[in-house]
Amino acid sequence: MSTPLPPAQPPYPQQPYRTAPATPGRGPAVAAVIVGAVPILLGGLWPAISIQLYTSSNYTFAGVVNAAFALFTCLIAVVALVLGILAARRHVAGRLLGGIAIGLGAAQLIGTVLSFASSSIASALY
Repeated sequence: MSTPLPPAQPPYPQQPYRTAPATPGRGPAVAAVIVGAVPILLGGLWPAISIQLYTSSNYTFAGVVNAAFALFTCLIAVVALVLGILAARRHVAGRLLGGIAIGLGAAQLIGTVLSFASSSIASALY
Protein backbone atom coordinates (compact mmCIF):
# COMPACT_ATOMS: atom_id res chain seq x y z
CA MET A 1 0.00 0.00 0.00
CA SER A 2 1.20 3.27 -0.91
CA THR A 3 0.12 6.53 0.51
CA PRO A 4 -1.07 9.12 -1.92
CA LEU A 5 1.16 12.18 -2.37
CA PRO A 6 -0.29 15.54 -1.54
CA PRO A 7 -1.06 17.74 -4.52
CA ALA A 8 1.87 19.88 -5.68
CA GLN A 9 1.76 23.41 -4.45
CA PRO A 10 2.14 26.25 -6.91
CA PRO A 11 5.48 28.07 -6.72
CA TYR A 12 5.73 31.26 -4.76
CA PRO A 13 5.22 34.40 -6.81
CA GLN A 14 8.43 36.12 -7.84
CA GLN A 15 9.30 39.10 -5.69
CA PRO A 16 10.39 42.23 -7.53
CA TYR A 17 14.11 42.88 -7.32
CA ARG A 18 14.77 46.01 -5.35
CA THR A 19 18.03 47.84 -5.24
CA ALA A 20 19.16 49.92 -2.35
CA PRO A 21 18.79 53.64 -2.85
CA ALA A 22 21.90 55.22 -4.25
CA THR A 23 24.02 56.62 -1.48
CA PRO A 24 26.13 59.61 -2.35
CA GLY A 25 29.73 58.64 -2.82
CA ARG A 26 32.87 60.15 -1.47
CA GLY A 27 34.06 61.16 -4.93
CA PRO A 28 33.95 64.93 -4.43
CA ALA A 29 35.69 64.62 -1.07
CA VAL A 30 38.46 62.46 -2.50
CA ALA A 31 38.89 64.88 -5.39
CA ALA A 32 39.12 67.77 -2.92
CA VAL A 33 41.87 66.03 -0.94
CA ILE A 34 43.82 65.24 -4.09
CA VAL A 35 43.53 68.82 -5.32
CA GLY A 36 44.54 70.04 -1.86
CA ALA A 37 47.64 67.83 -1.84
CA VAL A 38 48.88 69.00 -5.26
CA PRO A 39 50.24 72.40 -4.12
CA ILE A 40 51.99 70.79 -1.17
CA LEU A 41 53.65 68.22 -3.41
CA LEU A 42 54.63 70.91 -5.92
CA GLY A 43 55.96 73.01 -3.06
CA GLY A 44 58.35 70.19 -2.25
CA LEU A 45 59.75 70.30 -5.78
CA TRP A 46 59.87 74.08 -6.01
CA PRO A 47 63.20 74.67 -4.18
CA ALA A 48 65.08 72.57 -6.75
CA ILE A 49 63.41 74.43 -9.61
CA SER A 50 64.02 77.78 -7.93
CA ILE A 51 67.72 77.06 -7.49
CA GLN A 52 68.05 76.28 -11.18
CA LEU A 53 66.27 79.51 -12.08
CA TYR A 54 68.48 81.66 -9.88
CA THR A 55 71.71 80.04 -11.07
CA SER A 56 70.84 81.15 -14.61
CA SER A 57 71.57 84.74 -13.43
CA ASN A 58 68.31 86.00 -14.94
CA TYR A 59 66.79 87.28 -11.73
CA THR A 60 63.87 89.05 -13.37
CA PHE A 61 62.74 85.87 -15.10
CA ALA A 62 63.22 83.91 -11.87
CA GLY A 63 61.07 86.42 -9.98
CA VAL A 64 58.31 86.28 -12.59
CA VAL A 65 58.29 82.47 -12.58
CA ASN A 66 58.28 82.46 -8.78
CA ALA A 67 55.28 84.82 -8.69
CA ALA A 68 53.45 82.77 -11.33
CA PHE A 69 54.07 79.59 -9.34
CA ALA A 70 52.77 81.23 -6.16
CA LEU A 71 49.62 82.41 -7.92
CA PHE A 72 49.11 78.93 -9.43
CA THR A 73 49.38 77.23 -6.03
CA CYS A 74 47.10 79.89 -4.54
CA LEU A 75 44.44 79.17 -7.18
CA ILE A 76 44.70 75.43 -6.60
CA ALA A 77 44.39 76.00 -2.85
CA VAL A 78 41.21 78.04 -3.39
CA VAL A 79 39.78 75.24 -5.56
CA ALA A 80 40.63 72.67 -2.86
CA LEU A 81 39.04 74.89 -0.23
CA VAL A 82 35.81 75.27 -2.22
CA LEU A 83 35.62 71.56 -3.10
CA GLY A 84 36.27 70.65 0.53
CA ILE A 85 33.49 72.92 1.76
CA LEU A 86 31.06 71.52 -0.81
CA ALA A 87 32.00 67.93 0.03
CA ALA A 88 31.68 68.52 3.77
CA ARG A 89 28.29 70.17 3.47
CA ARG A 90 26.66 67.79 1.00
CA HIS A 91 27.63 64.29 2.09
CA VAL A 92 27.94 62.81 5.53
CA ALA A 93 30.41 60.26 4.18
CA GLY A 94 32.66 63.03 2.87
CA ARG A 95 32.88 65.17 5.99
CA LEU A 96 36.24 63.88 7.18
CA LEU A 97 37.89 64.07 3.78
CA GLY A 98 36.20 67.40 3.13
CA GLY A 99 37.61 68.71 6.40
CA ILE A 100 41.07 67.49 5.46
CA ALA A 101 40.78 69.25 2.10
CA ILE A 102 39.63 72.44 3.85
CA GLY A 103 42.67 72.27 6.12
CA LEU A 104 45.08 71.65 3.25
CA GLY A 105 43.63 74.42 1.11
CA ALA A 106 43.48 76.93 3.97
CA ALA A 107 47.04 76.19 5.09
CA GLN A 108 48.36 76.59 1.56
CA LEU A 109 46.38 79.78 1.02
CA ILE A 110 47.55 81.32 4.30
CA GLY A 111 51.14 80.29 3.57
CA THR A 112 51.04 81.86 0.11
CA VAL A 113 49.51 85.11 1.40
CA LEU A 114 52.09 85.34 4.18
CA SER A 115 54.86 84.64 1.69
CA PHE A 116 53.63 87.45 -0.57
CA ALA A 117 53.42 89.79 2.42
CA SER A 118 56.91 88.98 3.67
CA SER A 119 58.37 89.36 0.17
CA SER A 120 56.67 92.72 -0.24
CA ILE A 121 57.86 93.96 3.14
CA ALA A 122 61.39 92.75 2.50
CA SER A 123 61.58 94.37 -0.92
CA ALA A 124 60.27 97.65 0.54
CA LEU A 125 62.92 97.64 3.27
CA TYR A 126 65.90 96.91 1.06
